[in-house]
Amino acid sequence: MGTSGAGAVVGVCLLALVAMATTIGSVHATLTTSFYDKSCPEIYSIVKTEIKKAVKAEKRMAASLVRLHFHDCFVQGCDGSLLLDNAPGVISEKFSLANNNSVRGFEVIDTIKAALEKACPRTVSCADILAIASRDSAVEVGLTPEYPVFFGRRDSTNASRELADKFLPGPQFTYEQLKQNFSAVGLNETDLVALSGAHTIGRVRCQLVRLFGVSIPDTNAEFRANLSKACPNATVDFTVFQNLDLKTPDKFDNNYYKNLRRGEGIIPSDQNLQSTPGPNQALVKDFAQNQETFFRQFPLSTIKMGNIGVVTDRKKGQIRVNCRVVNPPSLIEQVLIASE
Repeated sequence: MGTSGAGAVVGVCLLALVAMATTIGSVHATLTTSFYDKSCPEIYSIVKTEIKKAVKAEKRMAASLVRLHFHDCFVQGCDGSLLLDNAPGVISEKFSLANNNSVRGFEVIDTIKAALEKACPRTVSCADILAIASRDSAVEVGLTPEYPVFFGRRDSTNASRELADKFLPGPQFTYEQLKQNFSAVGLNETDLVALSGAHTIGRVRCQLVRLFGVSIPDTNAEFRANLSKACPNATVDFTVFQNLDLKTPDKFDNNYYKNLRRGEGIIPSDQNLQSTPGPNQALVKDFAQNQETFFRQFPLSTIKMGNIGVVTDRKKGQIRVNCRVVNPPSLIEQVLIASE
């Protein structure tokens, strides 16, 4: 196929993706792709510029920013609660079991927020920043095409470490536990397998590999032995990491699924997508054999996830001026007026 033919195929796929995404987005009609078209059209260029800078400085940051959106949406919905620091009346989710010494990228979100506050004061929510930063991060390292982002979320005024401990999936989860975990927030098995594909980029601490990854039963024994050597028993340093995809760790592609088919998932919750009998195995096989299929489904599942428990009522949420803290009373009325 010539270049023009390939371009035509990509164009058709993009149009189909936009159509499907619009249908999914309409499930929560208050989220729209045009939400900031008049109030802050600069959002696209500002976020993309800052993401490019952050990923250029550190490739791993792309995975970290994708993960922030996921970890935010699974606790209280996509409301920016993960970004809140400890404060009177706020118990930060950053110190929950799945987040402590793990989630990162907050400084990048701070930089984006500061730039948006300068360009469009008191207009763009932190929850919406997480959604577009996740998209741009995945695209920056290889995901195509660039899928639409739906906006209109408001930020929560509280956080819940308790709910974070309850609802964020762990590396030791069985497939049944993962299904229940995703079902609790309205996501199905296709969403589960597709969103897990974000592990085609990023790193995991060697402590977790030692705890859960080196002795996964019925998998590639030689691979496990090499993994054990890469993360020796003596590892206690939080700064020692293992790539989640050993072949192309910084490229968003479908190698994650190919690895699972070979028994080379780094942690049990990943490998269980392949080793547990059921429709999940067919999905893993399909995504492993057809990167375009994965690249269509990942955006759709991400958009669906982005609708979880969104706050759109200005009386129930706010546009935080600083993503780390709830607006003080003196700012609340000013932000309400600016967002009208």
